[in-house]
Amino acid sequence: MAETVVENKKGGLSKKIEMAANIGIVITAVLVVILFVRNYTHRQSDPNRTVALNSKFALKDVNWQANDKTLVFGVSTACHFCTASAPFYRKLVEACKQQHVHTVAVLPQTPAEAQAYLSGEGVSVDEIRQATLSDLDINGTPTLVLVDRGGVVKRVWLGELPSTKENEVVTSLAQSL
Repeated sequence: MAETVVENKKGGLSKKIEMAANIGIVITAVLVVILFVRNYTHRQSDPNRTVALNSKFALKDVNWQANDKTLVFGVSTACHFCTASAPFYRKLVEACKQQHVHTVAVLPQTPAEAQAYLSGEGVSVDEIRQATLSDLDINGTPTLVLVDRGGVVKRVWLGELPSTKENEVVTSLAQSL
């Protein structure tokens, strides 16, 4: 009989531990879901949270003063939206040449990888720079940033653009900043 009491106590302790572990797993799962939803809705509620307008653009060693306008392409070789946007970028580079707008592609990959990628997509920019996009406040690719001769951000476009936004980018090249 004493053995039965000990077994019941051990069985009760085992069930309590199992219950506590299950409660811990449920609480952890709920917290992870809350954090995910909060982060997702925060990103969706402010799609222009990248690169602040009228701020100095963080890309170093660019001679902003040499051109009235510079269009920065924040892209990545691993971004399928960048690849899908390549036909527009080819047209955009031609429009930049006509409007005397300097073009700079910024990628996190090495310059050689970036050159191979851009050449393969038929996009020929004036300069290619390697930089961590997050250091430039570019939180997603593709991102287009129109910068004035003082290095100040004047316009930002995020993601793969619909044709109306593509037209807006091209129109912005011709407008004075």
